[in-house]
Amino acid sequence: MMALTHSAIAAASVSFALGEVSPLVTGLAIIGSQLPDLDTSTSLIGQVCFPISSFIEDRFPHRSITHSFLATVFFALLFFPLFYFGYLPLKAWLALPLGHLVACFSDTFTKQGVQLFFPNPVWCVCGSNPNRRITTGSPAEYWVLAGAVALFVVNIKLTSGGGIVQTASQQLGLKTGILNAYNAAAQTHHVYANVDGVLAIDSREADGQYFIIGVEGSEFIVQKGEDIFKTGTQLITNRLTTTVGQSANTIIQTLTFDDEDAIASIIELQTAYNNAAIYLTGNLTIDFPEEVKIKIEPEEYTVIELTGSNLKLSWCPVEEALSYLKDQYAVGTLTVKIITPKPY
Repeated sequence: MMALTHSAIAAASVSFALGEVSPLVTGLAIIGSQLPDLDTSTSLIGQVCFPISSFIEDRFPHRSITHSFLATVFFALLFFPLFYFGYLPLKAWLALPLGHLVACFSDTFTKQGVQLFFPNPVWCVCGSNPNRRITTGSPAEYWVLAGAVALFVVNIKLTSGGGIVQTASQQLGLKTGILNAYNAAAQTHHVYANVDGVLAIDSREADGQYFIIGVEGSEFIVQKGEDIFKTGTQLITNRLTTTVGQSANTIIQTLTFDDEDAIASIIELQTAYNNAAIYLTGNLTIDFPEEVKIKIEPEEYTVIELTGSNLKLSWCPVEEALSYLKDQYAVGTLTVKIITPKPY
């Protein structure tokens, strides 16, 4: 029973401390939590590693050498080469000794306590009342086990949202936490902005969920239907949080034009990614600017503007760009953001 409790406590504590709930980190934390009981051949790990546990058991009291800070340092150094030579990432390497340390500390709440400072023989026990200390298989241990499992589940939720600091920032609507949440998820998922706000042009209510196309400085470029806005400019937000949607793949490409048909390569790209949302950003010098008639939407973000013969695109949806570039030859470069599948 105690082996299971140690596993749950270590998984919860280490994942919380490292902000990581991957199977590798969690598994190593659990393995580390079993290592203190190498000093007895009746424990689960003692039976698996019987020659080692038998050797230790014959020479040292239970909960002494293997339950100490000295043992934590030993295990950290033992597995350090795996980190040093790149076989384990930093958090995975830390997980095992941290799991060991957490298990040792949790045993200080038992009646016997542990010799944390071995070879100093002092026994470390938390709780002055012996009757309040935990014994194996007692109701108190079941409560500890349940609490550790609950903490681990909560931490999975927090970590999926970027960790406790980022989650708190999200809920409070703090910009840094929101941007971090977006950056952490945007490459692999659709990310939406939940907006409580108004349109800047006339203060009309603009509450709702918007797809986040990208970031400009500390503000978001967002889309709802065919309308595109920039938070802080066209869309004034009283509060904004993010929601991670379905899995998606984001690709960034570059298109270069050297006095050639402006739409041929864009159409080719659109055909190759026919189920994607495609946005274009950059500057093109076009041959026939007088033929470009841009429709201005004052309440929306300006995705395309013309100055002389220079056409500037900013997060311009591919369909809109094609309508303006028809029959044009261009010189310049465009950055293309491709999000598959379409979020709307």
